[in-house]
Amino acid sequence: MALRIDQRDSGAVKVLDLSGKVAGDAADALWDRIDDLLDAGQTNLVLNLGGVTFIDSAALGGLLSKRSAVLGAGGKLKLLNLNERVMDLMVTTKLEMVFDTFESESDAVQSFS
Repeated sequence: MALRIDQRDSGAVKVLDLSGKVAGDAADALWDRIDDLLDAGQTNLVLNLGGVTFIDSAALGGLLSKRSAVLGAGGKLKLLNLNERVMDLMVTTKLEMVFDTFESESDAVQSFS
């Protein structure tokens, strides 16, 4: 299943709802979308990973890189709805200590205030 990216606003926060695999060219499409948002001045981002079925190690590196880009632009990148497989990978790579993760979208959005 290819990566699908749906974008919506939740107050001043941009939420990207992801579904499918975050790997290879599909991951590049996500990085491009984040770059476009940053170029447009949108720096508070939530990635909803609830529909993600797979994420590869290269995509984790890309996620870390995009987090740095968002921070450099004065914003924050937060993760929402990590399934067990993705969370296990985050724990194994110790990235769960780097990213703010949430199970509730309202908690994620409120955390920007």
